[in-house]
Amino acid sequence: MARQELTSGTLCGVWPALIAPWTEDDRLDEERFRSEVRSYAGTGVAGVYTGGTTGEFYAQDDATFERIAAIACEEAHSAGLPVQIGCTALSSRTVCRRILAACAAGTDGIQLALPFWLELKDDEVLRFFAAAADAAGEVPLILYQTERAKRRIAPPLLAELVSRHRTLIGMKETGASVDELGRILDAVPGFSVFGGERDLVEKMKAGGRGTYSSVAGLNAGFVVELYELCAAGRYEDARPLQDLLERYFAEVLIPMASEDGLLDSAIDRVQRLAGGGDAGLRCQGPYRSASEEHVERLKSWCVRNAPLLLPPRKPRCQTRNCQDSPDLKGFSPYCPPR
Repeated sequence: MARQELTSGTLCGVWPALIAPWTEDDRLDEERFRSEVRSYAGTGVAGVYTGGTTGEFYAQDDATFERIAAIACEEAHSAGLPVQIGCTALSSRTVCRRILAACAAGTDGIQLALPFWLELKDDEVLRFFAAAADAAGEVPLILYQTERAKRRIAPPLLAELVSRHRTLIGMKETGASVDELGRILDAVPGFSVFGGERDLVEKMKAGGRGTYSSVAGLNAGFVVELYELCAAGRYEDARPLQDLLERYFAEVLIPMASEDGLLDSAIDRVQRLAGGGDAGLRCQGPYRSASEEHVERLKSWCVRNAPLLLPPRKPRCQTRNCQDSPDLKGFSPYCPPR
């Protein structure tokens, strides 16, 4: 399966976040991570990515980051899938070092949030992207727009960045309203903007291109079907699937955050295990891990209320190159809209 070069025109579809399995001493379990990447072969997703909140980039030292990037690229490419590597860090120097490592591993795209400890001013944003684009060379850049960076890049500044750096091709923007998405696309026509799953119908009607998806860890096929209906303009057919997702978030995922105190990375592991993955529940400390009870709670809810959200039960092929493997508002996609 030939991979398609990522451009503002081809960057679209469903991209699941890869979860890093940790050993009991918090080291990367490489074999389980290889299996995690391979599990998305043949599911219909457009590609996979790592280095975001789900992948716990903030808890990785350089050596761990480099191994994750190398394995993700090797296994995704063997499955015919493109891969984006998130290279977010607290300084331009560290970001550029990670970009160089990701490019050496063969990444198809670099995903970047702004350095997030101190809020950047506009001139600092411009300098940051100039350094990142220089390090990445011809490898495309994708902005991860998040309130965890303490600021958003407004459409006029985004337009200036895109005019300066032709390799900046898209963005993950789960917190924007439909009107805000319109303003982004007015400022940067043709830019590839991704939203979340909960409002995919509205975002794609307004010009969005797909979703970076955590729910794909539970059932990639369900999210792919939702996307494909939207991409075909069949929004009324897509609406019941999105409504089901909204109920799932409201009754299952949001309470795990608001009542149980779980963060995104822990909740995404619950979904992945419920979907048949083998990434484990262990999060890097000091962050709280979920429990098996959370997994059973999610599965039980789906059995009672939304069996379509559970993946079909069939044997998983462990062949390395098999193509038939089954498988925010605010700071967190699990926070209720503000």
